[in-house]
Amino acid sequence: MSSSSSEQCDVISLPEDRVFEMLTRVSLDDLAACRQVSTRWRRLTYEPAFAPLHCRRADAVSGYLVQTVARNRYHATFVSSMHPSPPPADLVSLDFLPSPHVRVEAVSPHRGLVCCVDADADADAATPRKPASSYYVCKPATRQWRALPNPRLRYRTAATAMLARPGGGGGGAADFKIVRFSVPTLRDCLRCEVFDSRGMAWRRSADVAVWPESLVEAAPAVRAHGAMHWLRWPDRLSGGAEDIFAFDVKTETWRLIGLPPEATTEKRWARKKVAAVEGKLCLVVVVDEEVEVWVLAGYRQERWRRR
Repeated sequence: MSSSSSEQCDVISLPEDRVFEMLTRVSLDDLAACRQVSTRWRRLTYEPAFAPLHCRRADAVSGYLVQTVARNRYHATFVSSMHPSPPPADLVSLDFLPSPHVRVEAVSPHRGLVCCVDADADADAATPRKPASSYYVCKPATRQWRALPNPRLRYRTAATAMLARPGGGGGGAADFKIVRFSVPTLRDCLRCEVFDSRGMAWRRSADVAVWPESLVEAAPAVRAHGAMHWLRWPDRLSGGAEDIFAFDVKTETWRLIGLPPEATTEKRWARKKVAAVEGKLCLVVVVDEEVEVWVLAGYRQERWRRR
């Protein structure tokens, strides 16, 4: 056995408390690589006590942006996942943006980035003499923001997703991509546009042969297995069955993932939601007061397992 292999085995065989302590001190960028070392390391990073301690040591903000709408006004409220919660003065908000009324379109959670659109301008976009909507990418934790060029606003947005990665220029800045699906005039496919921060421009990508109205309205994208996912309503192209639309932002390819047979037959009318648990794609099925969670244990083989 080589010296490097021996050292690797020594690290993997460390006691769990020492591994746990070590993992809480690695950067967020390195944490993803650490999860690939072994099943044990991966399990430790998903322990309930891990995230709060890792956030405190990294001086990071952890929580959720909950968007609501009332009387045609959007409002995003930050809900901290830390216990105890930080004082109100430290809570995240979007009040630093130049527009007083924005709608959250997509987020990149691990980078803390939010893609927003000026909701007032967006509502007026159909009027020729009024301004078109303005897109922003911001980091609420540091109150930094950047205005983006607009995509083709002639077509209504069906879904948006954002993916960020470490920037190549240093300084802690992240590179990011935004994918916007819109509804063309014929309403026979999804029109796809991709924004790349490295070129600061939108470009047209290949259309997606999916019925635009089938995407569940207002559902945020769920990232898992390197792709973005949305639940789809039944349509004539898919044979009348619900499924999941998956889009790989890196390769700009897509696929449809079938749901567990039990969820489309026995519980066809149940409420369903796509989620990610410990990095795996999941389907949450709610019938009355009963909740089922299905995990996509085999992503390529579309093998579902009930938890």
